Amino acid sequence: MMITVFPSVGIWVWAIGLCALVGEKISGAAAPPVGIRLNEILASNQTGIRDDRGESSDWVELFNAGSKAVSLEGYRLTDDLSNPDKWTFSEQRIPAGGHLLVWMSGKKKEVEVLDSSHSWLMAMPLVDALIDSGAQWKYLVQDTTEQGEGQVRIPSSWMKMEFDDQTFRTGRAGVGYGDEDDATQLPPGTTVVLMRHEFFLPSRPVSNGLMLEVDYDDGFIAYLNGQRVASANAPAEVRDFGAVSRGGHDAGIPERFDLSAHAGLLQAGKNVLAVVGLNISATSSDLSCHPKLALLPMVSHVNFTLEKGGGTLFLVAPGGMIADQMLYPKQIADQSMGRSSVNHNEWRYFLNATPGIANGVGRLQTKPLDAPWFNPAPGVFDDEISVVARAILPAGKVIRYTLDGTEPSEQSAVYQRPIQLTKTVLLRAAIFDGKERCSEIESGTFLVGERPELPVLAISMTTPNFHDVHLRPNVFGHAGERPGFLEYFDDSGKRVLMTGFGLRLHGGSSRGGGLQTKKSYRAYFRKRYGDGRLGGSIIPQAEVEDFDKLVLRASANDKATHGSSIRDQVVRDVHADMGGLAAKGSWAVLMINSEHRGVYNITERLDEEFLASHLGPGEYDVIKTGETILSGTREGWDELREFVSSNDFSDDANYEELARRVDLENLTAYMAVNMCLLNFDWPNNNWYAARRVPDGKWIFLCWDAEWGLGYRHPGFGDAHYGIDMDPYAFMDSGGGYGGSLIRLIFLAALDNPEYVAYYRRAVRQYLEGPLSTENILRHVHRHRDAIAEDLAVEYRNRGQGLDRWHEQIRQVELFARNCPAYFEKHTNEYFSFRNTPGSNSRLGMIEGKDGKRYVVFRRADGRLGELASSADVDDWTQSVIRVEGTFPLAAGRPFVYSLEPGGRRILYRGQAGHLHELSASTEGGLWNKKDLTAQLQLPIASSDPTAVVAKGTLRIAYVDENSRPWELWLESNGVWRSHPLPTSPRPASDVTITAASSGLYVAYRTMFNVPCVQTVPWEAVQEGRRPWTHRLTQRVPCIGQPVGSDAGGTWRIIFRPISNWPLREPFIFHWDNGRGYREYSGSCDGLMQGTEAQHRFQALELIGEPNTAAASNPIALSDASGDEHFLSYVDEIGHLQEAHWIEPTGTDSGKGQWRLTDLTKLAGAPPAEGEPAGLISSWTSGRYYVYRGRDGHIHELSFDGRWGHCNLSVSAVD
Repeated sequence: MMITVFPSVGIWVWAIGLCALVGEKISGAAAPPVGIRLNEILASNQTGIRDDRGESSDWVELFNAGSKAVSLEGYRLTDDLSNPDKWTFSEQRIPAGGHLLVWMSGKKKEVEVLDSSHSWLMAMPLVDALIDSGAQWKYLVQDTTEQGEGQVRIPSSWMKMEFDDQTFRTGRAGVGYGDEDDATQLPPGTTVVLMRHEFFLPSRPVSNGLMLEVDYDDGFIAYLNGQRVASANAPAEVRDFGAVSRGGHDAGIPERFDLSAHAGLLQAGKNVLAVVGLNISATSSDLSCHPKLALLPMVSHVNFTLEKGGGTLFLVAPGGMIADQMLYPKQIADQSMGRSSVNHNEWRYFLNATPGIANGVGRLQTKPLDAPWFNPAPGVFDDEISVVARAILPAGKVIRYTLDGTEPSEQSAVYQRPIQLTKTVLLRAAIFDGKERCSEIESGTFLVGERPELPVLAISMTTPNFHDVHLRPNVFGHAGERPGFLEYFDDSGKRVLMTGFGLRLHGGSSRGGGLQTKKSYRAYFRKRYGDGRLGGSIIPQAEVEDFDKLVLRASANDKATHGSSIRDQVVRDVHADMGGLAAKGSWAVLMINSEHRGVYNITERLDEEFLASHLGPGEYDVIKTGETILSGTREGWDELREFVSSNDFSDDANYEELARRVDLENLTAYMAVNMCLLNFDWPNNNWYAARRVPDGKWIFLCWDAEWGLGYRHPGFGDAHYGIDMDPYAFMDSGGGYGGSLIRLIFLAALDNPEYVAYYRRAVRQYLEGPLSTENILRHVHRHRDAIAEDLAVEYRNRGQGLDRWHEQIRQVELFARNCPAYFEKHTNEYFSFRNTPGSNSRLGMIEGKDGKRYVVFRRADGRLGELASSADVDDWTQSVIRVEGTFPLAAGRPFVYSLEPGGRRILYRGQAGHLHELSASTEGGLWNKKDLTAQLQLPIASSDPTAVVAKGTLRIAYVDENSRPWELWLESNGVWRSHPLPTSPRPASDVTITAASSGLYVAYRTMFNVPCVQTVPWEAVQEGRRPWTHRLTQRVPCIGQPVGSDAGGTWRIIFRPISNWPLREPFIFHWDNGRGYREYSGSCDGLMQGTEAQHRFQALELIGEPNTAAASNPIALSDASGDEHFLSYVDEIGHLQEAHWIEPTGTDSGKGQWRLTDLTKLAGAPPAEGEPAGLISSWTSGRYYVYRGRDGHIHELSFDGRWGHCNLSVSAVD
């Protein structure tokens, strides 16, 4: 229950309601001389005070006429004396002379604490902030200069009241980095921030309603007085500063978490709210945490309603006696009825309601008069007309009217003779008794002049109200809704629908602009405005009886005068043909206050009401772009994200569970229609998802697909994608990349062969039916023909010809004729793609425990050879590696590593595709052999494996014959384990696996030549989970195999850039909006690095200042301490280039940089043919590189103060 104390009048308790007709006179018991009595009602509230939901609901006011406070416990309200206990008050008190309002809502709950899952709460201010949004917080992040970054432990008691936080810094919320939306900036790469705020309460709050509001990216945990009370995307426990969130989430829209169950933790005196903000990874572009804590209002809901037409109301005392009663007639909008201040026994009408304060004198007792009516009725007329206003007028009453859309007032013109109309106007009239209106307002639009071909939707509202809606793009929800009057005229000109309603602005980026800008709106039909619903004839295709709301779409990106206006409706229609649930739409000319606003698409709003209308009654979770909750809660959505992010769906059990949670048939149709029709402002934007609560399957709905069907954006030089653009490149490696759960679900499903087969069959069937050229053109031409005539009027009104529109329609038709064939082609190519292994010329190199160096190479016959230095490393010997039995011949390059001091192991791909591990043995010179893929029953490899020893565990990565990456690891008990990585983004190269302080990284080139890295945090690895996530480095194509480097404490991907896209360029948005796309126009010689740049796209930078292009894949070296970092590669003239990472000095405020050196030139060595291998000696700290030269020999470059060269093939002896 929300209670607001008024200093002189007592308490407001909020309730809702309407009234009903039973007679013409006002009657009731004499006013009780003392105690509680009914005092005032408002049964048609349109513009008055708002309730807890921000709605202008109706109310009943009680008054305590006694000299002492009175408890309402046991008092009851009823409209039926046969049921005196219809609704009972809870424990509340009204002070002497105090007033109390009850909102009559018909709710079943006596007292309802606000539910934070309701979307309307986002627009409702919290009544009592305990911690405001801009409060000062104590905060702590890890000192990045500390040794062992990412592993510093967090004090276990940091969230408790007694914790000493003197070492914490102080800053204003929010805290974070990236996106420039935080008041307190943290170091980039921060994954954990601890926040504490102390606040003091003089006493425990009366309200048990408590709300936590958090704007976060990517997760958080909140503690109140030491106890965990709320979290999102958070692990069970955060032990150190290397922790990360369990999923991604974008900041920008604060979310609310109901803490009412924990309100008992609040105490008089000191309290502490502690929050740990979490990032998804150290490479993430942003982190944000912005908490607010406030008390919730409480709502007292009466479980029956009053009736606007009149009715009875009884106040029953605890003993069963009637404490007060009233019989009320029909009520007038925004005029209340109450006891006169002169005679409390007399009920009167009040032009101005007085909730919470003493009543006035009021008008005389009389019933409301019937509103005037017009002859002829409102409609469409070819020529000027004469309109007569008629009414039954008692003596002294007059009709006043307006022609400008404003409500009649005492200053409006008095009707005396028929009104001549020569143009389209809104005529509004009412009966007045002196200065007071004593009838409802009759409104009607007369459309005079050119007759539209389409139906007409006429909206009338006061100019200030329309300006409030149209010109306030940053006001959302109920705060942005204003009352108006709506009329719908069919295509014959007959007015078939009319009602009062509420109007809001609709949309996102299209909300800006002035009065002449064509914008989208939302119409809400509520009983406080007029009819509670609007007849379904306005959208006959929907086959719905009536609507509680509608969207009036201006087709923002596709609107007149630069678009086709039909793209979104066509996409929705095609999706419906595929079996998808889609919002139906119709066309109308929209007029607001008699002004022609253009052709609009009237469509259903995708929310719980929509789902109930089409799928049947029930409760639904509905979520949309930005993961905004429209209905229900986000619990099921978050569970789905966690499930999809943490499981391997090549496992049939996991796939079956996915099919239980997600309607895969719906998902398939939804993905196919958006990809075939190239809707490229999706899936990060413009999506809806829904399910029936509690365990229905998630479905997905098309919305705002204006960038589909070959759209060109005029505001950005026409987005440069054509009909042949590959939607799989977009989804796999292009603009579809992001945190969208829809994309993640689709890519997860593609991990399962059964789903891939089903998807490909479904696509073929769709292309023969709903996605065929014939069907797409059918919808295009139907909508084209429907709007053509009236769109010409709109273009003419805007001073432009229709040529642009006809050109847009031709582009849509051209797209429809070609896109199905391209979609079939791209589908087949994507699923038939298989990666190929990289260069086989790289060598393997390792250092023994005594400082010896070993070089392993593949011989022409497929066997492996080894070069070994002597103890004094001056002499080399050469041998052939032998095993017991048949030697598994190598097809790829060897990778050498050690698991024990002095040990040597060789990992390579055999000619049959199996991965083989050889381990050195001292017995007879034979090496032990092991077929890993056969032993683990894993798919054979199509690429060469790579390995890293991290945290004492050997970890191997490779790509199988189906282009899926795998991770293998050897546990401490000697047991091998394996786990597949997500299939997409699809690899087209060998992979490299590296370890950094934050986790494991697997880098590769996608089939669309985009550098990609998949990463998993150490915390998840330690818990036995593998929630791999990926990061794409877009805008510049690469060739070969990327690697990763942790130079400077920042993980970066290193790759060979090229100037042109070998296959197809994945579409991304090519413009710079300050935080988005930035063209790279520099050189593509040498190597390039991609690093996080605190926005969606990584920063791209060349390594050093190369003069020649790279001809080999790079390798990355680091010394044992992790302080020295090197890259090396062979350039196009065969020179070995080395880049050394140089940290900034103490006096240098700049960033670190790579310094490039030509080692071949310094050492006077012959040119290289293949890729280098290298190591940094733990004995001498010297650097060594080996490569196969163009002369066919193996060469070594070594550094011991200066660079030297040795031809190992010549020096070595057998």
